[in-house]
Amino acid sequence: MKETSNLPLFISKRLSQHRNNSFTKLISKIAIGSVALGVGALILAFSIFYGFKEGIEEKLFLHVGHLNVEKFTMNRSKEEPPVNINNSVLYQKRDSLPDMKNVYTYAHKWGLLKSNEEVSGILIKGLSKDYKVERWASQMVDGKFPSLEVAKNGAKELVISKTMATKMHLKVGDEIIIYFIQQPPKARKMKVSGIYNTGLEDFDELVAYGDINLVRRLNNWGDSLVGGIEIMANDFDNIDNTVEKIDEDYVDVHLFMRSVKDKYAHFFDWFQMLYNNVWIFLIVIVSVAIFNVVSIMLILIMERTAMIGTFKAMGASNNLLQKIFIYDGVRMAFKGITIGNLVGLGFGFLQNQFKIIPLEASTYYLDYVPFSFHWDAIIVINITVIVLTSLSLLIPTSIVLGISPIKSIKFN
Repeated sequence: MKETSNLPLFISKRLSQHRNNSFTKLISKIAIGSVALGVGALILAFSIFYGFKEGIEEKLFLHVGHLNVEKFTMNRSKEEPPVNINNSVLYQKRDSLPDMKNVYTYAHKWGLLKSNEEVSGILIKGLSKDYKVERWASQMVDGKFPSLEVAKNGAKELVISKTMATKMHLKVGDEIIIYFIQQPPKARKMKVSGIYNTGLEDFDELVAYGDINLVRRLNNWGDSLVGGIEIMANDFDNIDNTVEKIDEDYVDVHLFMRSVKDKYAHFFDWFQMLYNNVWIFLIVIVSVAIFNVVSIMLILIMERTAMIGTFKAMGASNNLLQKIFIYDGVRMAFKGITIGNLVGLGFGFLQNQFKIIPLEASTYYLDYVPFSFHWDAIIVINITVIVLTSLSLLIPTSIVLGISPIKSIKFN
């Protein structure tokens, strides 16, 4: 039999179109379904991972910058030593820093919050006017973020967390008294301007936000003194390279800079653990899908033993016959991959729109399962499944090489 370039593909199409045996149809659908399930599950797994990572990072970066610059000190006091921004090369040249999106200053102040019914510890983080308060819009439960630097002595407004508001029985517009433990002790009457909720217990249970000038006046600092400098980079995924670029040339010797990855390592360790689990999941799912395809192709080849013997008797080469079944397997794999993509992407879209699967925010930091589609990861998943499935088809189709025309026809 003369082999042409499209003959194996033509025969393969004819075989797939004439699967009259109900058993053959069933196992073909099982092969397609197993690949579809594998691809869909992998897309969902990676999309959920990236959704969690980006959702939690977005909340974390509201509280802290990508990079933090503070004064180096061996003092373990909770009061931070002041940094003079007039003498800081980094701050004075902030507009020329590489890969920077936002540079702002802050200062912390510890105190005791007293409402009509409760007393609780509180950490006020005063922010400068350079801080982009609009970033908080999606996390505000009620009220608004206080205006920054509207008064020389600091605005008398604070935004507190929902956790704190619930504990202290507070609402927007309520007045509170904060006692600051220092020499001499000081007290300030403040107003709740807004309530936020990020679900990050490390911050929600303790931190309130206001104007940096309030902290300056309490500490008797001049207008050039701050607690530290925070930096938001253009590309957080490339933050390590950014640190190398600016640390040596812009950070003064009496200051030190560290990444949020170092300061809050437990968040990023959790991300790494999730990422490792996703890869383990990928290996298991792909292995199961390939095993199913290989097993089903073996059944289909054995069922076509007589046909293979007849083709060989007519002069068909082993290469031609092997190609026929490889094309058949690849076609089933492509159908499965297409269905898997539709299922994975479709379910992810519906989940993002309608929040079908809720979560306990106190445990997972988010109140629903998030999906973030990274097309590079989806492309890699599809290519990986196609390549591995195609290569695995060489195993069952190699049986064709050992089929004897005489014995197969006689057996039939």
